[in-house]
Amino acid sequence: MLDPVSVAAGAAIVPLIWVGSKLFGSLRNHAHRDRGVRGLKVVITGSSRGLGYALADQFLAFGDDVVVSSRTEHACKEAAEKLTQKYPARNVLHFPCDIRNADEAVALARFAQEKLGRLDIWVNNAGVSQTHKSELQDTSPELLEQVLTTNLLGSIYGARAALQVFSEQENGGKLFFIDGTGAWGNATPGNVAYGASKRAITQLKASLVAETKNEREIAIHIASPGMVATELLLGGDKDARASKFINILAEDASTVAAWMVPRMRGVRGSGKYFKFLTTKGVLWRFLTAQGRKGRFLPEHREKAA
Repeated sequence: MLDPVSVAAGAAIVPLIWVGSKLFGSLRNHAHRDRGVRGLKVVITGSSRGLGYALADQFLAFGDDVVVSSRTEHACKEAAEKLTQKYPARNVLHFPCDIRNADEAVALARFAQEKLGRLDIWVNNAGVSQTHKSELQDTSPELLEQVLTTNLLGSIYGARAALQVFSEQENGGKLFFIDGTGAWGNATPGNVAYGASKRAITQLKASLVAETKNEREIAIHIASPGMVATELLLGGDKDARASKFINILAEDASTVAAWMVPRMRGVRGSGKYFKFLTTKGVLWRFLTAQGRKGRFLPEHREKAA
């Protein structure tokens, strides 16, 4: 005999799932697409792999030209060659840049301006995290410095270089920061430098919006990709609980980029903060968690013999 409580609970969940599917589909399919604009000139830091590479792919799919950049010549050249094979009609350039170096950031911006004729969009995507989590007192100063200089100082240097070019152009340009866990003030135990660096991004955006408020064609935004299934997220040791949450909430870089790029191209005004993973999106993912098991990571460790 069926348990009346279970039946009632099931009856309540069905319409929730239906509403969630409609809502989530609407959120996913409603893109601020600026289809009338073609041939934007885009620089993406940290774009030889992961989310940065997926963003470059999507910009090219819209008919834009892209400068791929990473710390090493080999990595960004290899990524640019792959993208050129996929989009032979587009202009895919590469330029090695350690974004932690202010002079290299300026050189990247000037390279794009010279080779592409202008710079329309700059995406501060380069970032690192602690692969192996540890409490602050057990984390080396070298690792802390690596995370902070890449994520925060690199974002500042990248923004500085882009704004120098934007201010010289009649059409200005759009600057995007990429957030991460910690950006909204949540705790990031075992990864404090990363969380602190991402929290600072929100203040940095606000400051630059204020500084450029009289520059009508210059816009500063934050794009939030949520949990992206890249090495940055999947690396290191994960217990079963962490793996379960990643499988439920994370998405492929290509899926996230397909959502983000139309909004980056079409956003109006300045100071926007648009998020791929919303509270409603989280609810929908947990309602459909059964179908998300083991998507990226195993959720059960094998027992020792």
